[in-house]
Amino acid sequence: MENDEKRMTFTEHLGELRTRIIRSFMALFVAVILCYALSNVIFEQIARPLKPLDERGMIAPPEKAPDGGVPGAPAAAEAPAPGAKKPGRSMEWTVLNPIEFVVVQFKIAGYGGFLLALPFILYQIMAFVFPGLLPNERRVVQILVGGCSILGIVGVGVAYFGVFPLVLPYLLEWTPEWVQIQLRITETLNIIVKLLVGFAIAFQFPMVVLVLVYMGLLTPQSLREYRKFAIVIMAVAAAILTPPDVFSMSVMLLPLVILYEASIWASYLVLRRKKKNEEAAAAETP
Repeated sequence: MENDEKRMTFTEHLGELRTRIIRSFMALFVAVILCYALSNVIFEQIARPLKPLDERGMIAPPEKAPDGGVPGAPAAAEAPAPGAKKPGRSMEWTVLNPIEFVVVQFKIAGYGGFLLALPFILYQIMAFVFPGLLPNERRVVQILVGGCSILGIVGVGVAYFGVFPLVLPYLLEWTPEWVQIQLRITETLNIIVKLLVGFAIAFQFPMVVLVLVYMGLLTPQSLREYRKFAIVIMAVAAAILTPPDVFSMSVMLLPLVILYEASIWASYLVLRRKKKNEEAAAAETP
C-alpha cells in the first residue's frame, strides 16, 4: 500500500512535469511565430546601435539607377558646392545568396522567441521545483533568479546603449579609404547578438561571487587580497568578449571592476545574513 502511494505520487509528479513542459513549448512556439512576423522590426531595433554610422553617411541604401541607365549603376557624381561638407563613405547592407535574409529572419525569430518566452519558462520551472524546497532555499533561488535577470538586463543595456554606438563607428574609421565597406546582414547580426550575450554573461560575475561567499568558498578578505588577479582575469574576459581594440575592452572592463568592488561590499551583507540565519536556527533547536 505504501509503495502504491509512492508510485502514485511519482506519477503525479511526472504528470505535472509533462504539463509544464508542454506549456513551456507552447509559449516558445507562440513567441517564435510572433517574433518571425515582426522580424523586420526587430532587426531594425537590433541594428539601432549602428545609427551613428547612418548619421555619418556610412550606411546608405543602394543608389537608384539614373533614367535610361543600367539598373544598379550609380548616378553621375555632382561636384560639391564650395565650402560644402564632404559626403561620408558609402556603406550598404548586403546578402550573398537568395535565402540569406530568410535565414536571418529565422534566427531573429529563434533568439527573440526564446528571450520573450524565457520569463514564462522560468516560472514553470520554479513552480515545479519550489514545492520541494525549504523556505530559505526558495528565498535563495528567488534572489539568484532575480539578481541574474537584473544584471543580465543591465549588461545588455550597457552594450546596446553605451558600447555599440561608441565602438562600432570607432572601429570602422580605421578602415582605409580605398576599402569599400559592406555590412553582411548575417555576420553583423551574429556579432551583435554574441556581444549582447557576452555582456549579459559578464555581468553575472557579482552573483557568482556572492554564491561562492555564501558557500564559504570565498570571503570578503580574500576578495580584497586577490583584487589585482581578478582585474587581470576580467581584462582577459573583456578582451575576448569585445572587438580587438583597447577602447572597447576598456568600456567593458570599467563596469566589471565597479561590479567587483560592489560584490565585496555585498559579500559582507551576505555573511551577516547567513550568520543571523544560523543563529536563528540554533535558537530554535532544542
